[in-house]
Amino acid sequence: MATEHIQRGQVIFREGDKSQEAYFIISGLVEITINTSHGVQSLAKMGPGEIFGEMGMIMDRPRSATATALENTTLETIAEEDFEQQIIQRSDRLHVYLATLFERIRRTDLLLSTTTNATVPLVSKPKPPKEPVFRVKIHSHYGETGFNHPPVEKTITKLPFRIGRSYFDTAVSSLARNDLSLEDVHPHQLSRNHCEIDFENDHFVLRDRGSKLGSWVNGEHVSVDSGCISASLKTGENKIIFGNADSPHRYSITIEELQ
Repeated sequence: MATEHIQRGQVIFREGDKSQEAYFIISGLVEITINTSHGVQSLAKMGPGEIFGEMGMIMDRPRSATATALENTTLETIAEEDFEQQIIQRSDRLHVYLATLFERIRRTDLLLSTTTNATVPLVSKPKPPKEPVFRVKIHSHYGETGFNHPPVEKTITKLPFRIGRSYFDTAVSSLARNDLSLEDVHPHQLSRNHCEIDFENDHFVLRDRGSKLGSWVNGEHVSVDSGCISASLKTGENKIIFGNADSPHRYSITIEELQ
């Protein structure tokens, strides 16, 4: 094993390169992209504790995607002969690795669904991130809807910020990638992997993660079935409904420009 220090904007490997090692992120942020007929498509942004690059190494195939550091990043390189000892036999890393795999499967399924529907535009590769100049908050309106749920008020400090239904099985919940888990009752309005808040092309968006019912963003339906998997969030207050239009899971996402 070795440690590598990657500068912001540096390409770690490119699609088509020979696969010789996997990477464990110690610090920083890495974006995984692929080339499509619609241009460069962002598949994921990965942070500390996550693993990437292992599939090509294990299968002895060229890299299927490009990995780029979005900020100064420190990586631990893992050779194939060390992968089992460093990942599979370490429960802390194994749980993170399995969660990462599940998130990849969800994203792949969503991409397959959207690319077979001509009305769903693919998202272009985002520009390099700017320095943070916004404050983003999310808070619930359960007092108004009468739904029995503790009030939620959070300042969003990481992106993407993933939202989904709570898992009651603690073993399964350890594999979830949600930053905000919300309790729900039958019939469920929320999916376990419902949506995420992210920043792309110089603005904030709410993006569906393959949920069953989708979300409403300022009156616009966001879901795979609606033909729109993301919606822009404006500066100021954004009215959000998770689930059907009559769902009790009503929230506000407030974006404040600091500069």
